Amino acid sequence: MQRNTSQRKLVLDALASLEGEHPGAERVYERVHADHPTVSKATVYRILKDEAASGRVLGVDLPRDIGRFDSRTDGHYHIRCRICGKVADIERGCCGTDGLFVNNSGYEIEDVMIAFSGVCAECAAAERGRTGA
Repeated sequence: MQRNTSQRKLVLDALASLEGEHPGAERVYERVHADHPTVSKATVYRILKDEAASGRVLGVDLPRDIGRFDSRTDGHYHIRCRICGKVADIERGCCGTDGLFVNNSGYEIEDVMIAFSGVCAECAAAERGRTGA
């Protein structure tokens, strides 16, 4: 069982304050360090790793990307913009993704990880502006 230390609370509060950003450990450390410079980088990284292992924080693993974290742990997917790298949530049930698989492996499926890639609205608008389309 994890101790509920003040440092753990600082890290979780920092992650929650960055909700929607899906930050990497370095970004969470920067947020904690800004107000609490005595908290070490190793401590922030360890707490995030422990929290992800316990399921209290979601580790977001996307191809060709840094390890990110999400304070939102309910079932949802992620999409990363291939231009700017911004990550956003995609709700389950959209895009016909649920029920897409037939499990004849004999395994009981506990989780599904699907990562989407695309272009965010801001980058798409910028691209259209450059090409005049």
